[in-house]
Amino acid sequence: MKIYISGKITGIEEEAYKLFEIAENKLKLQGYDVVVNPMKLPHNHDKSWEAYMRECIVALMSCDTIYILSNYYMSKGAFLEIALAKELGIGVIYEEYYLK
Repeated sequence: MKIYISGKITGIEEEAYKLFEIAENKLKLQGYDVVVNPMKLPHNHDKSWEAYMRECIVALMSCDTIYILSNYYMSKGAFLEIALAKELGIGVIYEEYYLK
């Protein structure tokens, strides 16, 4: 099984790197064969939001499932990825979020 991680990145890049890394490690421990962390894609492009999204969507299309971080509601890109996944029959898993 191949899973793609989705969540807010723009504006919180340093924090996002940590959040995506934690999710990647968690999903590997849960037995996913391949975990696609968009923070680790090559990003050999003009660094515009649109270019990032094009690259991320291509990566998502090769996955069986999408894992949605709890901060997704603050991300236009995550909403696009979720909508595409749902329309194309890619499984959707939402991160559980607990208030402390």
